[in-house]
Amino acid sequence: MWFFIVFTQLLAVMTSVLICWFVKPKTTAAKAALVAAVFVINNSALIYGLTEFWYERFYVYLVISILQGFMFYAGLITAVVALLVYRLFKQKSRPILLRALSVTIYIAIVSLAVFNAYSPEVHRLTVTTAKPLAKPMKIALVSDTHLGRWFGNRQIKKMVRLIDAQHPDVVVIAGDIMNDNTIAYDNTNMHEQLSKLKAPLGVYATLGNHDYFGYDQQITQAVEEAGIKALDNESVLLDDSVWLVGRSDDIDRTRLSAEELLTQVDTDKPVLFLEHRPSAMDEVSALPVDLHLSGHTHGGQIFPLTILMDWLTPLNYGSKKIADTQFLVTSGYGIGPVPFRLGTRSEVWIITLQSGVGAI
Repeated sequence: MWFFIVFTQLLAVMTSVLICWFVKPKTTAAKAALVAAVFVINNSALIYGLTEFWYERFYVYLVISILQGFMFYAGLITAVVALLVYRLFKQKSRPILLRALSVTIYIAIVSLAVFNAYSPEVHRLTVTTAKPLAKPMKIALVSDTHLGRWFGNRQIKKMVRLIDAQHPDVVVIAGDIMNDNTIAYDNTNMHEQLSKLKAPLGVYATLGNHDYFGYDQQITQAVEEAGIKALDNESVLLDDSVWLVGRSDDIDRTRLSAEELLTQVDTDKPVLFLEHRPSAMDEVSALPVDLHLSGHTHGGQIFPLTILMDWLTPLNYGSKKIADTQFLVTSGYGIGPVPFRLGTRSEVWIITLQSGVGAI
């Protein structure tokens, strides 16, 4: 909590400096009033957010803070441009043009962040297993849909269209299906759209940390009523050829170990392991798991977290093979608590699982 208090004050100082540069108040009193207004707005948002820490009100605080962070990016880019033009090329200073440039850059950054959040793309990966598989299996992976106030029916429709166009054999959802609860889901009848997500071998999901914030039973019920099988430390045999193992999130203290879950399956067949977080890579790579699918990280979602999380996590985003296990961490289809992505983009993965030993 102290981090957010200190961060808010630093953010207010930065925003005050940028706005004073842009507006250029003519008197000391006007400057003081502007700075005071910025501090009041920021701290009011902070207090409002802390009354519901890491839930809906706090998300509003995060949105306000991130929009100010984008102001910093715009100011920094503008300063670099000014330095190049005025110092390197010896051009005459034009304050009005510089201010117009800063506004343009800010609008471009916010627009790009919103575009990345709401304009998903499709990525593909082919995974070859040493185990026999009569024919390739096409798997659609989505994660972190975070269905809620800022992400709902329109995005579900788009997701269904994207997945249908790829004709997958099976669809899997790697947790954080809802954004904390089912309130927005129920109020806007998202069930009608989510129930259209189908595949020949079925649609399966595991729960993520946001699905366990007190609404796990309601979320599980909503998901299953939409025709999606929630795998809570369970396994299912797909097309009599590939085992799909689903494990609950780390937050579930009763969840089984990966080794215990594999006792439920015949590991001579390809094994697909689905869970929310990529936190058990060492554990899973020591077992006969062919493909591990997860999400949770959002790929960092917003720069510079995109880079920081690459440094702090074994696999923040993308694919990596360890021993005989192929790991894939998706940045997610949804947006989490804030409707922005900068340095990442909403996505769906299409994975083709094939055998390297030929058809049987």
